[in-house]
Amino acid sequence: MVGGDHKVAGAFVALALVTVTALSGCANEAVASVKGDFPDVTLAASKSPVQFLRNDAASRIPTAVIDNVEEAIDESVACFDEVKDPQGLIRSWHSSALVTVESGSAWRIESIVDNLIASFTEQEWTARSLGETADFRSSLLTSKGSMAEIQIIGERPDPDQSTTSTAEVVKQVTVEIQVHGPCVRTEGPKSDDVKKLETP
Repeated sequence: MVGGDHKVAGAFVALALVTVTALSGCANEAVASVKGDFPDVTLAASKSPVQFLRNDAASRIPTAVIDNVEEAIDESVACFDEVKDPQGLIRSWHSSALVTVESGSAWRIESIVDNLIASFTEQEWTARSLGETADFRSSLLTSKGSMAEIQIIGERPDPDQSTTSTAEVVKQVTVEIQVHGPCVRTEGPKSDDVKKLETP
């Protein structure tokens, strides 16, 4: 179940992430010979720890403020564009959850997000702001003890957003959690191994 009212101890997180123990992120350099950042790690090995971290993060949102878990997505994504990696061989496992906040707690979205981030920084994760407006804030969490990165986004509806905008209109205050695993070598998005991992 995604969502809860407790903090998982750092040791528990470390145990679940035993297969991924270095700092993560997709490399910025070109994929000359199509190599992954972590050649000794497979997409299959990174999937469960990334999913666990997403669920752990979501469980730190107090149950009392949760209206609903709108969606949870698990999929692999290409780490590079088609110019650098035309076959999409270097991939990362992404797990996300979109949690809507019940209307009575919507006014304190900033503190909900701040407390969620603090629950990780207290466990020696480092937080970096990715941008903030009156209606949107995003932070990235990294740790030397994990190959995965956690992105936490708090968003409230923008009354001035045009209904004709190409951007998705947020209809309710939400907390979005996105966990990005390491970039690793695969046989591509249409390979049997990747398809099997992405099958619900």
